[in-house]
Amino acid sequence: MDKSIKTLLRYEWTSFVRNKFQLFMLAVIMLFGVYAIYSGQSEINAQRKTIQAVTQIEQEEFSQYQASFDEELRSLEEEELHDIASRPSFAWFRHGYHAIIPPHDYAALAIGQRDLFRYYYRLTGMSLHYQLFENELANPVNLMVGNFDLSFVLVYLFPLLIIAFCYGLYSSEKENGTLALLQIQAVSIRRIILVRLVFYFAIITSLAMLISWLGLITSGPPFKTENLVPAMAWTAGVLAYFSFWFALMFLIASLRKSSSFNAITAIACWLLFLIVIPAILNVVVTTKYPLSSTALAGLTRRTGLEDENDEAEVREVIMEYLAHKPQLAGSDSLINDNMMAKGYAAFTSLKDINSQKLVDQYNEQVANRTSWTSRYHWLSPAVNMQEVLAQIAETDLHTFLRFQDALADFHGDITDFYFSRLFWNRPILLEDYHNRPVFQMTETSNRWSSVGLGLGKILLAAALTFFLGFYLFMIDV
Repeated sequence: MDKSIKTLLRYEWTSFVRNKFQLFMLAVIMLFGVYAIYSGQSEINAQRKTIQAVTQIEQEEFSQYQASFDEELRSLEEEELHDIASRPSFAWFRHGYHAIIPPHDYAALAIGQRDLFRYYYRLTGMSLHYQLFENELANPVNLMVGNFDLSFVLVYLFPLLIIAFCYGLYSSEKENGTLALLQIQAVSIRRIILVRLVFYFAIITSLAMLISWLGLITSGPPFKTENLVPAMAWTAGVLAYFSFWFALMFLIASLRKSSSFNAITAIACWLLFLIVIPAILNVVVTTKYPLSSTALAGLTRRTGLEDENDEAEVREVIMEYLAHKPQLAGSDSLINDNMMAKGYAAFTSLKDINSQKLVDQYNEQVANRTSWTSRYHWLSPAVNMQEVLAQIAETDLHTFLRFQDALADFHGDITDFYFSRLFWNRPILLEDYHNRPVFQMTETSNRWSSVGLGLGKILLAAALTFFLGFYLFMIDV
């Protein structure tokens, strides 16, 4: 490092520590960051408590069922419990299984869709669509506003801090009358601006890294196997995103306009990338792929057989269902045993089968909206960054769409487990409880490639912006 650069850095440091307002802004953003970490962890901890509670309820429920096989039935309640435990005609709609998508350790830092979509379901052998689209009570204001987390601070607030620190990099020298003195120095004005830019990049990015690693460490050990790559990806994302905003301030400074012009232009860019472009994309995708859940409203209403006392109707429903289940072929010879239980089981399954086309159309619209929007993330590094952080924390929309697909597979396992016994008139034995359906959700192979692509887009935008500013500074005015 030559003497001139050392002198510039020393001058910037002296000016920085004497500027009480800049120090105050750093302190305020630090407090916002700490609170965001606390707020996000509070939300995720509440979800973890809920998950622990429902898991315990399921364990206690099935423990009672298994215990009923070993106990001497001395009361009516014990006999009823044993019937629910051993008779599939009761068990298929009484036994409840919890399908859960547990939060990643870093979900507290980027809550994403976890406060909007359900992260657990209690499933029985009844209609999947009824259970899937039945809504929970929630505060609509909270759903609209969202939660205050670290990703919000990094994506929305830190760019404002960068603007406040850097909008006068060139113009302040011109307005203070020191530009002429700088221009006669051996160091070019472009190099002076770059040194000042790097100085503030180091300060602001270091603060962001401090807050980020505070959140990473308190949310989950970063060097744990499953957390190491997400922690490094989070760090890389912060560096890439901040590089874009500093490159943008360098481009604005290269226009060599007044401080007021620079400030207004920078704020306009902030509004464009964080408010206007996301709003336009939302309007366009809503118009292009309209989505209404009213079409699914009928699936959440309880329905039943028109006349449960009409054996011919019940028999017809059962036979229609068996036509869809080749593995149950031949069980129609046992149709007269537990006919009503089989009829209801067949009816609720047929309801899912007949409404599957409607649900597929709805899910296709959701997938189309997601796919279309993702193609235009390059228009806004802020939108890109928000999606990248959500993918790192496994709180993005794609994760919850995979969760719904896994729910359908799990519900199929549940109905196969109980209906194979119901329609073949086989009781549920104690040893069958060791082979109960277990919910599983597999990891996708393209998660990190998607994160890498998002970071690549941000870095490309930063590089193009910087080199454009560098070129403009080479042009004499």
